[in-house]
Amino acid sequence: MLMIKRLMTRHIPGMLSCEEVDGFLYDFHEGNLSSIEKLKFKLHLSMCSECRQYVKGYKNTIKTYQSGFIKADQIDEVPEDLMQAILKSREPK
Repeated sequence: MLMIKRLMTRHIPGMLSCEEVDGFLYDFHEGNLSSIEKLKFKLHLSMCSECRQYVKGYKNTIKTYQSGFIKADQIDEVPEDLMQAILKSREPK
């Protein structure tokens, strides 16, 4: 199987390697890939079961991580005393 993947990345124009898929993973998940990059990414996944499993694990990890946190209400304004304490802590001693 490894030999087939090497041949694909060498002889199919635009085919991403597994390493390139790993490098694109964050941007793919965040929706930051161009249409062409997304197509190349999905093409690789359609032919590589290892990368499909890797992406599935990545998505599961994010879902698990996000489920562990409760979203707090957004603060419209930071209290002045908190802001002053933060600024004071950053002053050189």
